[in-house]
Amino acid sequence: MPITAPLQQFIDDELSRAPGIAEETVRLTLAQLQQPRDGMLAPAEREHYFELTRALPRLASQFVHAFGESLRQAVRSEANGGPVAASPPGMPRGLELMDETRVEIDIEVAGAAQLIAGQADWELRELHTFTSTLAGYKHVGADPNPLRPQAYARALWDAACIVTASVPQRTILLRTAAGVLSGQMKKAWAAASTRLEAQGIEPGLFRTVVLAHGPAVTREPVVDVTRPGALEGLLDHMPETVAPAPDAPRPRRARAMDGTSPAFEQALARIESLLQRSNSSPDKAQAASPRLSEHRDSLLAGTSETVDRQIIELLSRLFESVLSDTRLPPAFRAVMARLQVSALRVALVDPGMLELHDHPVWQLMNRIGSAAETYTHTTDPRWAALLAYVEALVEDMSRAPVQDAALYRHSLSRLEAFLGEQLREQQARAQPVAAALARLEERAHIEHQVSQRLTEQLAPVRTSAGVRRFVTGTWAKVIAESMQRHGEKADATLEYLRATDDLLWSLRLPDHPKSRQRLLAMLPALLHRLRTGMSLLGVAEAEQQAVFEALMAVHTEALRPGGKATAETEPTPQEIVQRMRDESTWEPPSRPPFSESLIDLSSMETVPAEVLPGATPRGDAASRVAAMAPGSRHHLFLNGRWKRVQLLWRSPQGEYLLFAGPDPTHPHSITRRALERLTEEALIKPLDDVSLVQRAVDSLMHRLALPA
Repeated sequence: MPITAPLQQFIDDELSRAPGIAEETVRLTLAQLQQPRDGMLAPAEREHYFELTRALPRLASQFVHAFGESLRQAVRSEANGGPVAASPPGMPRGLELMDETRVEIDIEVAGAAQLIAGQADWELRELHTFTSTLAGYKHVGADPNPLRPQAYARALWDAACIVTASVPQRTILLRTAAGVLSGQMKKAWAAASTRLEAQGIEPGLFRTVVLAHGPAVTREPVVDVTRPGALEGLLDHMPETVAPAPDAPRPRRARAMDGTSPAFEQALARIESLLQRSNSSPDKAQAASPRLSEHRDSLLAGTSETVDRQIIELLSRLFESVLSDTRLPPAFRAVMARLQVSALRVALVDPGMLELHDHPVWQLMNRIGSAAETYTHTTDPRWAALLAYVEALVEDMSRAPVQDAALYRHSLSRLEAFLGEQLREQQARAQPVAAALARLEERAHIEHQVSQRLTEQLAPVRTSAGVRRFVTGTWAKVIAESMQRHGEKADATLEYLRATDDLLWSLRLPDHPKSRQRLLAMLPALLHRLRTGMSLLGVAEAEQQAVFEALMAVHTEALRPGGKATAETEPTPQEIVQRMRDESTWEPPSRPPFSESLIDLSSMETVPAEVLPGATPRGDAASRVAAMAPGSRHHLFLNGRWKRVQLLWRSPQGEYLLFAGPDPTHPHSITRRALERLTEEALIKPLDDVSLVQRAVDSLMHRLALPA
């Protein structure tokens, strides 16, 4: 979002006041945390509150600093087009991978933003009128102000992370501080508006109000257009018409208008000419398109048939609602206007148009409307390509010699083909990202199976928790990485598998001198292979050293003949060697080598359901996510903002989903579980939850004030 000089000056002034707001928030939050809550908290919750009351005063200055820095970062990010997360290892640069952890944080931050805005809604709306003016907007909206509740909520979360590492304590601190900050921001935003007014800034109070991009509020339809005969039933409610008697049969329209009058045809030709002239205007988005309602009198004068007059009334009023729909971008309203005359001609000769909600006329209008909502910015090349194609499509329709359902059916097929091609182009551009995600899923799939097998192998072994975590966690990752990178039969992979056998054998070492001799002989090579494997993953040197120290403790104990020795009877190294020489019997390991049980692991097509958590979708959220198909469009809450996205790809196992977002070069990758959590919290909604025609009918019925 470009920031003008006056707006930047306002932002800098507000940011300079952030430390004072944060300091007062700390003071009031601490007072809230110290309030007695006898009988209201569980013992664990009381402990969290106690820890916070100890940590917050001690880290107050760091809290204030982190709050201010996060707020500044939010403003910079907004100016640069939104946050871009660091790429996960092995992923293309700039890819944003949303997992459950990040989504849970987003959910908490979204709730905190609602708390902050709760008491200050009026003051924030007033401030938006000033910031829209500072940004040079011709309308009033929230977008020009980057210092929104979401930015303050994110700053509170980042500051809470400085105070405590405990997630429950961070959540308590965030919610408490958000409630406190709400009162602070009510005063701050009111004072900001007062200062701007004193500077002579005139707010855009009388300009068009444009709401921030977000999901439409779903309401129950006044008239459900999917109900058979619903549209036809509207005819009797059209003004200036005489409804038939209750017992009289409804006139049929299974015929063309016999002998249409010259006046009627002249009126249609005049409207068509005006529409064509409007479409050729240099600024089609701003030019006011002619409407059937403006020429309704001349059209009605051209026919005396009651039913035809009703149809003219209905279509003119219905298109008036369509062309006033705020969800339909202005440029596409001109496209819809071009369909007015054509749709009216079809309605006058085709009774099915008002009898069927899925008539090709309504289907085409709805499809254009839903596709037009997909893209946020008019500078988006996908938006420009869609607009150009739809304009050419409607122009071809206006030139067709016959206006009927077949024409609309053919046009709908052409539009679907274009949208399919546009989807395939986006999928092709996102192929490197999809391939990287597929590899990530495959590696996680292999790693899970390896970890399961290692857990089974370690079950009867008594060893330290640190060694167990290393074997079933880090070393499972090493084997999975090598299998994916080199192949399961490659020498490097086989070396790691043999090292696994040696490592597992060393952890259940038989109490015999030959076994200890073997361990002494293999340790240098084993430790070298373990170090090489951990380096393959980029494990830090300090973490590697901690692993070796844990293994050294286990192996040192295993080298003691006769079991554990007490401190008083601990043998000397010479005694250990002598005991090893004195012992004579040795049994080879009885369990099959780990490498034999694992060598074909990666070729398994599926993972057993009983060992995969969440393998079977449960609940409505899981089923809704499973039903999402590539090409479907949604409103999705990401990084504190509602975004319009389109599903491009699902990974083979369904664990990752890839969406195209507002920026065509920056797709969004989300794990299945994260998407299910967003679904549970109603933070993802279908973009075309209510069709364009349904919205138009609802608007028409509200204007007519008719009962449902």
